[in-house]
Amino acid sequence: MYFFLDSTIFDHMAKLKNLLFLCLLMGFGANKSLGQTPNKYLFSNKIFNLQFLYNHHIPGGDYAKTFGNYNGIGFGGMLKSKTNWVYSFEGNFLFGNKILAETILDNLVSSGGYLSSTSGNPGNYSVNMRGLSFYVEGGRVFGLNKRNMNSGILIKGGLGFLQHKIDFLLRENNIPQLDDNYSRGYDQLTNGISVKQFVGYNHQSVNRLINFYIGVEFMQAQTYNRRGYNYYNMSYDTNSKFDNSVSFRFGWMIPIYLNTKDENEFQFR
Repeated sequence: MYFFLDSTIFDHMAKLKNLLFLCLLMGFGANKSLGQTPNKYLFSNKIFNLQFLYNHHIPGGDYAKTFGNYNGIGFGGMLKSKTNWVYSFEGNFLFGNKILAETILDNLVSSGGYLSSTSGNPGNYSVNMRGLSFYVEGGRVFGLNKRNMNSGILIKGGLGFLQHKIDFLLRENNIPQLDDNYSRGYDQLTNGISVKQFVGYNHQSVNRLINFYIGVEFMQAQTYNRRGYNYYNMSYDTNSKFDNSVSFRFGWMIPIYLNTKDENEFQFR
């Protein structure tokens, strides 16, 4: 299976890469200036954090033609080195109930204006957004307080996989037009390679009780409709799509400290 990224996604990635590069330069400069004057409080720990994640997504591009705002919850892990480089992985479940493709079931609606069940009565169902994503990421924490260099500005980027579809929930399982076979012609199952960037604040408390990060995340993906043929408009859908989103992210972390150092020792480099 091959994926071809068009020029649009590269343009967006280039702009975000320049922004991240500028932030990295500023962070390196700050760390260098701190490192010129050793201080007994200037230290950092090697920490592995279990992450529990929440995102509120605002879709754009082709994504926004089908879905409104949606949410994501996830789980993962993040390793922060003694020099504040971070490496992480995560998986997310995506869900929402704002579907903008309002005409997708028009050819199934009866003359009475409803989708009928096997009994002839209006069917009991709901239409939602469902999806998932997986990423591996890397970045760095730029410490702001010399008494706790484990906390500071967090910048990271990642590569992964995005999948989403329109989900039809049949509450009584009596609508044959949307059974497991026919619903595949309407659900627009779509997936592909995704990249993302995050800028925010990472907090690891000195007493190790309050640990979280919060910030803004940007996602871009080139995706394809994996069903190929759409029943609702009786046509093939083989063109690539550019999905993107901006999301507000909160992550609660449970830290596992992998080293303990004497605070009188200058450790951060």
